[in-house]
Amino acid sequence: MITFLKEALLHFIWHQRLYDPEKLITAEGEPVKVLSPGRPNRDEGPDFLEAKIRIGNMLWAGNVEIHKKASDWFRHGHFHDPLYDSVILHVVAQNDNPVTRSNGETIPVTELSFDPALQDNYEILMNKRSWIACSNYLHRIDPFVIKHWLGRLVIERLEKNTAEIQKELEETGNNWEEVLYRFLARGFGLKVNTRPFYLTARSLPLKYLAKHRDNLMQVEAMLFGQAGLLDTNLFGDKYYEALKKEYHYLQKKFSLTPVAGSCWRQMRMRPSSFPTIRIAEFARFIHQHEHVFSRAMQKPSLTRLESLFNITLDGYWDTHYLFNKSAKKQKKSFGKQAFQTLLINVIIPFYFIYGKITGNDEFREKALDILEKLPAEKNRIIRLWEETGIHADNAFYSQALLQLKNAYCNPGRCLECRIGMKIMTHNLSR
Repeated sequence: MITFLKEALLHFIWHQRLYDPEKLITAEGEPVKVLSPGRPNRDEGPDFLEAKIRIGNMLWAGNVEIHKKASDWFRHGHFHDPLYDSVILHVVAQNDNPVTRSNGETIPVTELSFDPALQDNYEILMNKRSWIACSNYLHRIDPFVIKHWLGRLVIERLEKNTAEIQKELEETGNNWEEVLYRFLARGFGLKVNTRPFYLTARSLPLKYLAKHRDNLMQVEAMLFGQAGLLDTNLFGDKYYEALKKEYHYLQKKFSLTPVAGSCWRQMRMRPSSFPTIRIAEFARFIHQHEHVFSRAMQKPSLTRLESLFNITLDGYWDTHYLFNKSAKKQKKSFGKQAFQTLLINVIIPFYFIYGKITGNDEFREKALDILEKLPAEKNRIIRLWEETGIHADNAFYSQALLQLKNAYCNPGRCLECRIGMKIMTHNLSR
């Protein structure tokens, strides 16, 4: 059993207290009572920090180290590492050797006694043969447990998605308008052109666009020019040449350095999603709205946001998807699906972090409220969840399921997942 035992399982058993407490004794025969197992340590040092444990009549506060065999303490070099001098209890599956601190003091050792079903359940999860380890066992889990876990996961995903916003706010001195502008640019880039759109926005501060916001052609010229899509060596149609002329003037005025036009992708894309169309839509959006952050935050509602992102192109773009190449006349608007994706990936995270930073819970609640009103995303991961029997009624749950798959299923964090925990404790003798 020891050969196939994983330390991760021992960590789980210790943290969840799934051992037999009556058999928790030291090698010297002193009873061990765990008042607190401590908190898992993700960094260097002992496995669990700030534990509280009574050994015999003595109450100890300190750290806990866990190994399969006690001799692993020496194999890992802990006996001469001061980081491990704070260990008050060495927890093992097999006590094959006394252990000491760097000063030679002996550390109490105890063996964990636990139900063999835990090992069996763990192997079931680890030996996955389907797209997620637990797909054949989800029917055992109370739907309430799953729903409650998904509710926590959507918050976890929002926290993850707002970390980048927090970083950019620190970089810009809490310039909310500038940071929202950068992230909106990312959103307009969709998945394929997220990075080039973002780099374009970083290379062109919003304050420069704001100075020329009333002139749509100049806004387009700056964005297309900074995107590297106005080739000075290419002679194009009348509108293309006019944009080049405007950009040449504005580039000198603001000392702008464009990004490489080669970084944009449009292969296997619908024409309505071509970078040229998305940049034109973004330019129209900038042209239509001043102080976008203030507008987005004012009385937040789905209706107001729909109005804010009501973008329709005209003029040159009625007959073009690309520069210098005419097409059949067709009105082009920022589509409903693109709008919903932008809300999920940009606006909702901004509501969430704004509420968190300002202490205004209305914005955090509004972020969750809008997610519940939006339809679930349609992608491969969500389809696979549905085939497994877990349905996303709205974007709130589709976002949670994406977080579950990417943050827990993919890296094999089953023992940290509420669903995995329930499967682990299924059919235990106590």
